[in-house]
Amino acid sequence: MELPVMTVYRLIQSLHYGWIDQLYSMNIPPGADTSGKQTIVLITSITEPLGGYRNDQFSNMQANIQVQIFWKKDTQENIFNEEVALMNNLENQDWLVSSHGPNTVDPDTDQITETFSVSKTITMKKEGF
Repeated sequence: MELPVMTVYRLIQSLHYGWIDQLYSMNIPPGADTSGKQTIVLITSITEPLGGYRNDQFSNMQANIQVQIFWKKDTQENIFNEEVALMNNLENQDWLVSSHGPNTVDPDTDQITETFSVSKTITMKKEGF
């Protein structure tokens, strides 16, 4: 089974958004252009609590994944429309948008940023069941 953070990463990658210049999972690597000239999307895992306990055995995991968008400074995109389209596409793939904050301005780069979280319950199958 693939890590949930990689599942969301691959899903966003498969959508081929022209406004995403760089897409990263887990961290932004050293040497990446963080000057504000590119739109960067970072996918990270927040929490993955286990649940569905029966006979002291878990049967599912609640994957909670954070999506951070750092919009390039001179973007011509309709930021609101693109963010809503991304959230709708994730929901169409059974990822629930579980939290959404307002757009903010990064104090270091003056980029408009957005952070939202998606979640999904993943059924865990144990060998021998």
